[in-house]
Amino acid sequence: MTKSFKNALIGLSLLAATNMAPATGAFAEDELEAIGYINGRWNAIATYYDTDHWAAPLAPARAVADTVMGGAFIRLQMPVAFPGATFQYEMTFSYDRFNGEYRFGFLDDLNGYLDVYAGQMQEGIVTVLNADTGTAFPDGEGGKVIGKLELGQTDTGFQIMGYISATKDGPFSPYMKLDFSPAE
Repeated sequence: MTKSFKNALIGLSLLAATNMAPATGAFAEDELEAIGYINGRWNAIATYYDTDHWAAPLAPARAVADTVMGGAFIRLQMPVAFPGATFQYEMTFSYDRFNGEYRFGFLDDLNGYLDVYAGQMQEGIVTVLNADTGTAFPDGEGGKVIGKLELGQTDTGFQIMGYISATKDGPFSPYMKLDFSPAE
């Protein structure tokens, strides 16, 4: 492919993206505003599922969520404790208007791992999976651990429920929940 052809292709792609952009911006504001309740300063309590019951909740951690890049994304940052390790965790929430789906990206400073989830909102709950994004975690036996997350508003803040499965069709088992309440 010649350099001028590549440049023309890039230019056409940018032009198409610009022409498809709504008048108010290049992102889907309404869909992102639907989860705007996560913006703010929070106490986050992680609880992990242990075989057949929820373990004792961990000590609260401080979390901060803000819109970034002109309101195109919401970024939440917090420390997360696992047995034997605490690391910084960053979640980025967006709405992909081209494909009509929510996208959540999760990064940590322990493994340098970027996990990407995609899905839909139904009845106020955003359900996303990493099955089709190429970021499902290896299970050590040649398979993958498929993650499913549900984001929803609660009476006092919001909650992220985490589930895992060996297949994208389930069944899914709970593995963690993060409960967010306003920080004082």
